[in-house]
Amino acid sequence: MHKKCKRAVCVLMLLPFFAVLSLGLVACKGEARPSYALTLEYVPAAGILYGEMQLTAVGISEEPQTELKLSLFPNAFREGSSPVPEAYRSAVYYEGESFGHIDVRELKGADSFSLSEDGATLTAVLPRALKRGEHAALSMQFEVMLPRINYCLGIGEHTVNLLHFYPLWLMGEAVPYADYAVSLTVPNSYNIICGFSGETHEENARTTFTMTAESVREVCFVLAEGMTCTAGERARYWHLRRDASEELAVAEESLTFFSETFGEYDFPNFAVVETDLPFPFHGAGLALVPAFEQGERRSDAVVFGTAAQWWGEMASALHPWQSEGLAMWSAARFFGREEGGYSSRIAAAEGRYRTFVSVRKQLSGEVDTSMDRPPSGFSGAYEYRSVVLDKALILFDRVSCVLGEKKMAAGLKAYFSAARGRTASPEELISSLSSKVDASGIFASFVGGTVII
Repeated sequence: MHKKCKRAVCVLMLLPFFAVLSLGLVACKGEARPSYALTLEYVPAAGILYGEMQLTAVGISEEPQTELKLSLFPNAFREGSSPVPEAYRSAVYYEGESFGHIDVRELKGADSFSLSEDGATLTAVLPRALKRGEHAALSMQFEVMLPRINYCLGIGEHTVNLLHFYPLWLMGEAVPYADYAVSLTVPNSYNIICGFSGETHEENARTTFTMTAESVREVCFVLAEGMTCTAGERARYWHLRRDASEELAVAEESLTFFSETFGEYDFPNFAVVETDLPFPFHGAGLALVPAFEQGERRSDAVVFGTAAQWWGEMASALHPWQSEGLAMWSAARFFGREEGGYSSRIAAAEGRYRTFVSVRKQLSGEVDTSMDRPPSGFSGAYEYRSVVLDKALILFDRVSCVLGEKKMAAGLKAYFSAARGRTASPEELISSLSSKVDASGIFASFVGGTVII
C-alpha cells in the first residue's frame, strides 16, 4: 500500500482517454456537460508546463452565445501584478520576486480571439452563435511558465502546485461543471497527487498518469519529490515528517462525519498534502495545508480542507461567504463533538470580527461589512478573513440557533443534494434552510451589513 501510494494516489481501471468526448457527455440529470481533454507535460529544467487542450462547450443558457470567455489565472503572476496578499508576500516569494504567465497558441474553432488588458481573460469569437443544447469545440496549445513561489500555482520549496493552471471556461461569474480526460507526464522522481483514480505508465524515466473525471469544476494536481504517503481507508496524507498518523486520523474522521451529515463524498480519492503555502488551499479531492502549522491549527486546516470538498468542490456557490462560511461552520461542528470545541470557535470568531470592526472605524470612521462581494471586492486579506470567514461563521451559528440542530442539518443536506455538481445562488441556500422556520431575515441583516455583533 505504501509503495503504491508514493507512485500515484490510486491506480484503477481507466476508460480510453478520449471516451469522455465520444460518449456524448450526458449528465445525470439529462443535461449535457462541457468537456475538457488535456494532454500535459511538466519539464522541471525549464519550469514550464506544456499543454494541449480541447474544450467542448455546451450551450447551457437561454440566450445564444457568440463568444466564449476563458480565465487565464497564470497571468495573474506576470511582472507588475500578483494575486498574493501583501501580508503573505515574504512567505510566498521564498527566493524573491518570481513571475509566471500562460501563452496560448494555435487556437482553433474560433473566428478570432483577444486578451483582456490585464491578460486575465481570453475571449474567443465563435463562427456561429452557440444555442442551448448545441456544442462548440475549441482546441489550443498552451505553455505555463510557473513562478517559483509557495502558492496554489507555482514551484514551491517542496511541491509543485498545479491549481487553476489551464484556460478555464467561464459562464458569467461561475465555472461550469465539466467532464475531463487528462494525461499528465512528469519525471518519474515525482509523485503525482490528485483526487482522482487513473493509470500510470513509466517509460524513458518519465511517468504518465491518465485519468477521467465527471462533473467537476476543475482538475488539479500536486507534484512532490521525496514525500511520504500515510494511507488510511478513505484518505491519504502526504508529508515530510516521521509520523502523520494523528493528522490522517483527523482527515478520515472528518470525511466520515461530513459524509454522514451532508451527503456522500463523490471523488474517488481524498488527498491531504502538507505544503509550504502560508494558508490552506483546496481543489477537487485535494486539500493543501501549511506544513508549518502545529497541533490544533494544523487539524483546523485539515478539517477546513475536508469540509471544502462539500462546500466549494462538490457543490459550488456564487459568493465566497456561502462556501467558505459553510466550510468554517462545518469544521466547528466537527470539533464540537468535544466539549467546548464548537463554542470556543464561535467565540474566537466573534472576538476577531469585533476587533476588525473597531479598528476600521477608528481608522476610517466607517466600515463595510456587507458580504455579497467577489474576492476582488475586499480591501485585503484581513477584511476578507473577517467578513467572509469569521462573520459567515457567526451567521451560520445564529441560523443554527434559530432552526435547531436537526432542522439545520436537514436543510443543509437538502441544499447539498440540490447544489451538487453546479453553482448555487444565495437564495437557494436561504430557501433550503427556511423550509421549516423562516431564516431569511437573519441572512438579510448579515449579508447586507446591518447586523450588529
